[in-house]
Amino acid sequence: MKVLGSIIRSHVANMRPNMLDLDSAVTDTAVYAGPTPSAQAWFAGGERIGYDPKARAIVAAQEAPLKIFLRREGDLAHAVAFLPGYPDGSFGWAKVRRHLPNAAEMPKLFVDYVGMGDSDKPKDYAYSTAERTDLVEAIWRDLSVQSTTLVAFDFSSLVVLEHLRRRLERTERGEPAGGPDIRGVFIFNGGLFTDGHSHPWFTTPILRRLPNRARRGLGRSFTLFKMMAGVMWSKDYKVTDAEVRQLHNAMSRHDGLFYLAAGAGFVADHKAQGDRLDFGRLFKAYCGQFPFQVGGSDEDPFEHRQVDLAQERLGKLGLQIERLPGGHLTTNEQPAALAALIAKFERGLLKMSEPRSTIYVRRSVP
Repeated sequence: MKVLGSIIRSHVANMRPNMLDLDSAVTDTAVYAGPTPSAQAWFAGGERIGYDPKARAIVAAQEAPLKIFLRREGDLAHAVAFLPGYPDGSFGWAKVRRHLPNAAEMPKLFVDYVGMGDSDKPKDYAYSTAERTDLVEAIWRDLSVQSTTLVAFDFSSLVVLEHLRRRLERTERGEPAGGPDIRGVFIFNGGLFTDGHSHPWFTTPILRRLPNRARRGLGRSFTLFKMMAGVMWSKDYKVTDAEVRQLHNAMSRHDGLFYLAAGAGFVADHKAQGDRLDFGRLFKAYCGQFPFQVGGSDEDPFEHRQVDLAQERLGKLGLQIERLPGGHLTTNEQPAALAALIAKFERGLLKMSEPRSTIYVRRSVP
């Protein structure tokens, strides 16, 4: 861990000079973002339910091999599914939620994957895009979600792509597509194309290669955690100590900071899938059925190339593309602006689904 700390100090200093001396970088107030939400309050607003990963099903909590966290608001039959980013999980939506329409206007469903937030965090679990998708689909079935808008941040873009691909494959096999009707897909700062990932090598690439013995102590040093997390914010964002502390609290529940390494293989997952999870192919397969909107932050060091590739490859085909200022954690830096994009997108979908009024023309009788 001392070697890893030295590597992180060196490369964070080169990438973001103002994050080397974290005591001077951390201030009492954050630019743009407003008050810091409490991880404890966020999780108190939800619940832990039973999940059986082998059966890919939600089960009674007392019989469950695992428990996972979800937070529900409003009529879940038509809820917007807010899928979490790595590594902050559902807590990443806490600031954004404050700026979204109420539950009557926009029903919401938030979830933590296994290994994240207030969900259980088994250390011998096969973490992958596929198992995350299994969980989301199981939740939809259990809660009888009939239609949804998929809102994905960061690595949940891959869960969306996996679900869309599964629907095509099921249809090809003559099976029901599975899952609720999809009103639209909204992805921000997520992986879309396998050749678009730009993760600095000292972040997820090195984390996923850590041996198990090193993973278990990951992030227990708060100073090291701050250095690791610093790369997610833009250089002009004055992150507060309270903000970093609440992020640490959310991630460390159930002794879960090892997930930083255990869950860091999602880029490798994407590249291994190749054409199967290519956003361009899936967009072309579905764009006639529902709208897509993708976006990215100007200073995102992880996926900043994705929206440029999307514009180049799919812009002429009608893909909606949006950009916001700031670093990777747009959910922290620009929560109001991100919420406004999501709300506008959802309102547009609902307007599209409204039945058109019938117009009767009365003819004059000669």
